Amino acid sequence: AHESEFLCLDCHAVQIIMHYVGKLQDGSIVDSSRTRGQAFKFKLGKGSVIRGWDLVTRTLAKGEKALVTLGPEYAYGQTGSPPRIPPNATLTFEMELENWISAKDLFGDGAVMKAGETEGGGWERPGMFSEVTCKIVAKRLEPSPEKVLFDGEKVFSVGTGTAHKAWDKIVQDMKKDGSVSLICTSPYVSGPGVDFVPADVTKVQYDITLLHWLKVEDVSGDRGVMKKILREGDGWETPNEGAFVSVNIEYRVVTEGVAGDVVIKHEPFIFTVIDGAVAEGIDVAVQKMKLNELAIVYLKAPYAFGSCPNMCPPRIKATDDLEVKIELLSFDRSKDSWSLSVDEKKKQIIARKAKGNQLFKVGRLKLAMRHYEIGTSLFEYRTAELSPEVAREVNELTMACHLNLAACYKKQNDMEKVLVHTKKAIDIEPTNVKALYRRGCAYLELDNFFKAERDFKRALEIQPENSEVKRKLAELSRIIAKQ
Repeated sequence: AHESEFLCLDCHAVQIIMHYVGKLQDGSIVDSSRTRGQAFKFKLGKGSVIRGWDLVTRTLAKGEKALVTLGPEYAYGQTGSPPRIPPNATLTFEMELENWISAKDLFGDGAVMKAGETEGGGWERPGMFSEVTCKIVAKRLEPSPEKVLFDGEKVFSVGTGTAHKAWDKIVQDMKKDGSVSLICTSPYVSGPGVDFVPADVTKVQYDITLLHWLKVEDVSGDRGVMKKILREGDGWETPNEGAFVSVNIEYRVVTEGVAGDVVIKHEPFIFTVIDGAVAEGIDVAVQKMKLNELAIVYLKAPYAFGSCPNMCPPRIKATDDLEVKIELLSFDRSKDSWSLSVDEKKKQIIARKAKGNQLFKVGRLKLAMRHYEIGTSLFEYRTAELSPEVAREVNELTMACHLNLAACYKKQNDMEKVLVHTKKAIDIEPTNVKALYRRGCAYLELDNFFKAERDFKRALEIQPENSEVKRKLAELSRIIAKQ
């Protein structure tokens, strides 16, 4: 075999791709990758396989097949591996090294190889979406002679496809002031953010030094609200739903990816989280901020004033993406539900229902639903016995929140969720006509005519003169007649 086909003896953290058949001395098979139809992958020198495998693998060339006998001290020792492998077992392995990938091979295809690196300081590394600043020196290696193509700084966001794929991957494993050299051939000679490599260049060395980075968090989970930390906050607490917060805040409109001048500025601005005083994305972002934190928050239009078009200020449209600079000056967290007394919880349900109704009327459907959800959860797990009078009042309020949620989901045309919440309302009060009617309407939309008819008829038994139910039952009869 060619020398390059062998692993070097001190080569650690190499991924091995191995086929094997393991047998006891009596010839019985105890394990086989062939049977599974898939090669076994493991890291060399990391203790992830038995000692004998680590030693033998280093002597194999790519494609080599060998028959290896391992004594107990190189296999599973005195204890074995019950139930398949008994104590002190000698094992025979047919091992075939299908392939191995060097730790220096960035993508496992030989196109990008690490040529040297220094570790850097600290323990932190850039995470996904972090905005990193790197010193980049790019040298043409082929066609010769060697020539510096670029020497300067590059700023890019990790994992967004805006940078050279090799840079993007390597910086996630680097520490501050760490450096690495990458030898890149096709298809990684160039890439996004690289406009300095001529078309005839076939091999480039990139010397990369990680200077610093800003943490960026996808706080909405769909990149609709991205928070870039300019200054770390203090402590660990963050505002919660219902918290009373004070912020300095500046709004800029983003046009074609570029933020314009400040169009709104409040120093300070005081509001209660999820009470409808701000755009949805601001509510989401401040719940991820610590005291004295300074951040830039990028809002896609649906999380900006697209979430509340009737609140659009001058010079901002509901369709605008925004860049918002927020400094969290102070906050007073609302009490956690577990710490509330029965009386406090009852007052909370009343307040949540009222706020939800207010938000529903002005079109803040998503926010209204959150208030109703909180209302339904406050007495979900009852730790104290309620008096009959309080229990009756709590049940009425909880049922009302479930019915309001059903109305919201109907607006979103999510009939399955309508069924969930109308059922919960009916569980509380089986004779509630509104709940039976709304569930019947949901069944009708889902073409479950039998259950729709059952609910409508039950509602009419309770309220024989209810005109809405009569109308729906007549509509259902016409639909069934046409079937």
